[in-house]
Amino acid sequence: GRALPHAPRPDTTMAALATPVSLGAFPKSALGTRRAGARRSRVSPRVRAAVETAPAADPLEDVKVGAAKLAIKLLPGEGGLKAIAGVLPSKYKNTFLGLIDSYKAQMLKATNGDEARASTALTSIFKDMMTAYAGQIIGTPYEFPSHHICIREPFDYYQMANAYIGSLVEFDRSILRYPERWTAIQQALDRGENVVLMGNHQSEGDAAFIPLLTEVSHPGLGESITYVAGDRVVTDLLCKPFSMGKNLLCVHSKKHMDDDPALKSAKMKQNLNTVKAMQRLLKQGGICIWIAPAGGRDRRSPDGTITPDKFDPAAIEMLRKLGTKKGAAKTHYYPLAMATYDIMPPPVAKEKSIGEERIVNFTGAGLSLGEELDVDPATAEWAQGLPEDADLTQALADHLWEKVSEEYKAIEACNVPGGGAVPLPEGAVRPVRPPSVPTF
Repeated sequence: GRALPHAPRPDTTMAALATPVSLGAFPKSALGTRRAGARRSRVSPRVRAAVETAPAADPLEDVKVGAAKLAIKLLPGEGGLKAIAGVLPSKYKNTFLGLIDSYKAQMLKATNGDEARASTALTSIFKDMMTAYAGQIIGTPYEFPSHHICIREPFDYYQMANAYIGSLVEFDRSILRYPERWTAIQQALDRGENVVLMGNHQSEGDAAFIPLLTEVSHPGLGESITYVAGDRVVTDLLCKPFSMGKNLLCVHSKKHMDDDPALKSAKMKQNLNTVKAMQRLLKQGGICIWIAPAGGRDRRSPDGTITPDKFDPAAIEMLRKLGTKKGAAKTHYYPLAMATYDIMPPPVAKEKSIGEERIVNFTGAGLSLGEELDVDPATAEWAQGLPEDADLTQALADHLWEKVSEEYKAIEACNVPGGGAVPLPEGAVRPVRPPSVPTF
């Protein structure tokens, strides 16, 4: 793939790579950096675990964390959960207490008003979460490397997320559109080729929906995906344990780069390492990368409608360049629409501070995978007939956004809480509730 005319310079291109916020502060030479280090074996998220490299500051840390986990296990019911929440740092305490109430209300809907089952679900799921939080609050907080591999042992963060988010999914109203395209993706990965999924982003739980909705039809596919993740995903206490259960390429956003001037140099270094890791993975082959080129979550309009946010062309161009660069394995590009907003709706306003209010809903979720996208302007239909001086990076971004928006319209009805029966659109199937979602 040749470079597009009017393409952004590498430093501005990379400035928009990350999700949910945009990346920044890369040197211009990043795209030309040669692969360094030994070749890594293909990641198997079932067996590989990340290593926490930060040294323990407290020699009794393991004892204290162990005691906290035992207390969490022994404390009874909802009252015990709220007692635990009461000792969280003040900026998280009220958020977590509100989340307990919100989750319980939705479990009552999921169990058709069965108080005992709803209480059992809440207690089981939240005790598992609090066990994960104990290590972050009392122990040494986990620091995400540029390339994070999901942690499955000794604590299974991946399963924790599936239980928490999957229990909020109304599978009888959910939609998986074009499952044969997911099959094509799996086959490409098995051949050692790469796949890049580019689409909208609606909730904090979005990294769980591909695994949840494809677990039965395409076993293992969802576990293998690597997500481009921004600051909030790896720094917010309530997000971190969920992020630890996913494969991530971690970045620091340009808008947060100067929050602490003393950390700016380290942040820039990690961003450069992230690009190097992405180049290495794409050259190695067999990697599936998900990115939200809008740089954040969609927001509901004043009239109540939700439309995928516009995409940043620089983020798309970055992935196009890396995937078509000489030496990279063959890379396929797909537009992906997600209808997940109301399961874990974002706040109305875009917040810079960490610790936003959390509410949840029991409702359907939808995925619609568009046709494979040709990103070469020499052959692509979207590039034909454009003026000589057309900005092809913008044209590609506009085309991708239109495709995602079309797919989104076909599935958005499934995500309306209490919306009633949802007919299957053309090419869609009803995803099966997977074994990773417990039944109470």
